[in-house]
Amino acid sequence: MNSPTVSSFACTRNISIDFINSKYCYDIELDKALELHDQKKAVVIPIILRNCMWKHTPFAKIQALPKEAKAVNSWDDRDEALASIAESIRVVADDLLTSR
Repeated sequence: MNSPTVSSFACTRNISIDFINSKYCYDIELDKALELHDQKKAVVIPIILRNCMWKHTPFAKIQALPKEAKAVNSWDDRDEALASIAESIRVVADDLLTSR
């Protein structure tokens, strides 16, 4: 991944069928987040909460969480899924802080 600019921030998106079906979330919030991501002004982090057809969306090109982009509700141990998400976000945050 290219180094983000000094004013970069992490932007998480909780992905489920409800998010994809929401005109506001999908058409407005997501478009703006992806625009900032493409401009290296933000790091968009899709978090897959429930199984849905997210791989056919504009954010499919971005590394999703948790590990292996397996939906949180698919894990036998949801705490493990949430820990995986938290650790990955911590790494992104550390990268952003050290790039300042």
